[in-house]
Amino acid sequence: MKRRCGYKGHVVEARSCELRDGGFSVEFSIEEHDASGVTETQFYVLGTFPTQDSAIDAAIQAGRHKI
Repeated sequence: MKRRCGYKGHVVEARSCELRDGGFSVEFSIEEHDASGVTETQFYVLGTFPTQDSAIDAAIQAGRHKI
């Protein structure tokens, strides 16, 4: 599952993945759009999350904090 949202002129894209042992891991990228194109930087969120929604929400929050 993935979700994209805009924040302060950037785009945060969160992606979750179900783990074999249960729970979800998540990563996110921050896209910066300007006249020369798009710059994307990827990050990983440490830990596991009980639901896909909680994982995605944590990644969106981490992306906003990073910006």
